[in-house]
Amino acid sequence: MNKTNKRTQFRRLLVLGLLAVCGCLFSAANLVSLQMIHGEEYAERADQQYSYTRTVSASRGEILDRNGVKLVSNSTMYAIVIDYAMWPSEGRNEIILQLVDLIGSDSTAQMADSLPIHLRNKEFVYTSKKSEKYQKLQSFCQERGWDTDLEAAEVMEKLCDYYDIPDTYSNLKKIRIARVRYQMTREQFSIYNPFTLATNVGKDLVVKIMEQHDTLPGVEVETQSERRIDTNTAGNIIGYTGPIYEEDWDKYAELGYSMDSIVGKVGVEQALEDYLHGKDGERTIQTDSKGNVISEETTSEAESGYSTVLTIDTELQQIVEDSLAERCQAIDGAEGGAAVVLDVNTGEILAMANYPTYNPQTFQADFETLNANPLSPLVNRSIATVYAPGSTYKLCTAVAGLEEGIIDRYTQIYDYGIYTYYDDYQPKCWVYNAYGSTHGSEDVIDAIKDSCNYFFFETGRLLGGKKLEKYAKKFGLGEYTGIELSGEKTGTVSGPTERAEAVENGTAVEWAPGDVLQSAIGQGDNAFTPLQLANYCAALANGGKVYSAHLLKEVKSFDGKKTIEEMEPEVISEVNASDETWSIIHEGMSEVTGEDGTAATVFESYPIAIAGKSGTAQRGEGKQDNGLFISYAPYEAPEIAVCVVIEGGDSGNNVAPVVRDIYNYYFYGDVNYEPPVYHYYDEEDEEEYYEDDDYEDDYEDDEYYEEDYDEESW
Repeated sequence: MNKTNKRTQFRRLLVLGLLAVCGCLFSAANLVSLQMIHGEEYAERADQQYSYTRTVSASRGEILDRNGVKLVSNSTMYAIVIDYAMWPSEGRNEIILQLVDLIGSDSTAQMADSLPIHLRNKEFVYTSKKSEKYQKLQSFCQERGWDTDLEAAEVMEKLCDYYDIPDTYSNLKKIRIARVRYQMTREQFSIYNPFTLATNVGKDLVVKIMEQHDTLPGVEVETQSERRIDTNTAGNIIGYTGPIYEEDWDKYAELGYSMDSIVGKVGVEQALEDYLHGKDGERTIQTDSKGNVISEETTSEAESGYSTVLTIDTELQQIVEDSLAERCQAIDGAEGGAAVVLDVNTGEILAMANYPTYNPQTFQADFETLNANPLSPLVNRSIATVYAPGSTYKLCTAVAGLEEGIIDRYTQIYDYGIYTYYDDYQPKCWVYNAYGSTHGSEDVIDAIKDSCNYFFFETGRLLGGKKLEKYAKKFGLGEYTGIELSGEKTGTVSGPTERAEAVENGTAVEWAPGDVLQSAIGQGDNAFTPLQLANYCAALANGGKVYSAHLLKEVKSFDGKKTIEEMEPEVISEVNASDETWSIIHEGMSEVTGEDGTAATVFESYPIAIAGKSGTAQRGEGKQDNGLFISYAPYEAPEIAVCVVIEGGDSGNNVAPVVRDIYNYYFYGDVNYEPPVYHYYDEEDEEEYYEDDDYEDDYEDDEYYEEDYDEESW
């Protein structure tokens, strides 16, 4: 090796040595900095605590019936909750699968699922394209710029890509993860809003979750207040609760709600949300850098919501639901129906039943079946379905005719069977259609009793459509009733004014003079809800006062000890008719249930005098007529009004037994009540003198007759 190479090699070794020394010096300097200069600072960072705020949900107020019977209350349950702050960014889908498997072993645990997709023969298909869930999914897709007409498999492909669900997973695993991730998005899962994965969790599952805590970061078991349904009736009235979804957040944010609040979705739960929802509290949680909780402190207490007392009588509600269902099932061709019972002097709704309906206690489990039922049990027919009133509307025509001087108590109109005033439209009286006969000469009371079309054709023509329409509106027909529930329809009053609006919208033809004939007997464009018809009947009973129909009776403190608010009856409209007019209407309605009336077979010998009016409304070619019956009782001093409608009921007389069942329970406490049978004097059997099954003669003593009988006084 020459001297030049040796010098080069020496220099390289010297440089390497110097670099090594520098490296050692640098490392030493860092160690000195870490331990001596910044040691305390870095030690503090290592022990640094993290603080964040969690919402303490307030308990919702209870819902009770008018007698204090609990319809909805609260209970404490275990829930599996995922905390976003502690949830790792990697492995989320695996954690979800692990949790779903664990939850599947618990028969009581419940998971929210708003994704309308399921597996059928290992393929993705929609549960239903008619459901609200499907509509929400379409909105979800639209917000993310996806097509809204995708097939279920295409949507799942989008969701898997969106949530990083591996394509190597089976379809079963994919949909399990997608359901949870989609629900998280809908409920706005974030650092400010933990996600409740499962509720009503059993103790065994709680133990399993706690045992596997190390493999389930961010997953906690909490105790929560659960909404408990205490009745199996009034499902369409009570409604249900649920989390705030993404599309509704802006509305609730303005009201000061937290993201994880539970709110009313439909029914009374939604309508009375302002009373039922309390004020949430807050607690501050401190953790170390590893996520271990160091301390918790409640910074503001939660305030429970108010309890609400409804006007509903639960026992009466059950009777009405059962009777309506039994009658609908007994009538060949009947489909569904509704029945409403009102206090005629306050507008309080005592019962409001639908058929078919559902059990609110099993609603969540039954939802898919209920939603697929073609008879629509989820629809509250009492307020959301309109029906032609048929002959029940003739009472409105009679009031209008009497008040406008078209007819009076003694006006006689002869029924010729076919009404021939117009050349191009000549309708017939029902009795002529059925038997080829007529009612002959009728006054207004006879016409109500016999439901004579001809009489009301003539009265309606002389009145004119505008006046008839005006009186219907005064009775609250075609108007909102005031009920607190959402989804109420106003229906339509048949008349030239509303027809003109329909013509302008391109949905009807011009009003013709002959249209008033069908309007006068409750056909034409007339279409009202059962609640409207019940309220109309109540106004007939009380002398023209149309009260705001309502379900809320009073509001109490959460413990029920203090009354916060009491609802006062509110008159929203009034028909100012004479006492003579009301007397005629009442007498005519009493004749309907009397000896020769159309409902005589149902109310014959009933101990309480009943007023009523039957109705049969056509539904079109090939469909069995609807049956309607409106009624109030007692006749002398009205207390309640009733409306029953059965789709395909065929006649009002077919519907009347439901009304009788209601009166049996309301007045006698027994739906199967039968009036006592009386036996009167018979010349052929002198011993059978005024004998009653329950009658006991307290005055059989001869001494009584000797003391009280005065021959001279006779």
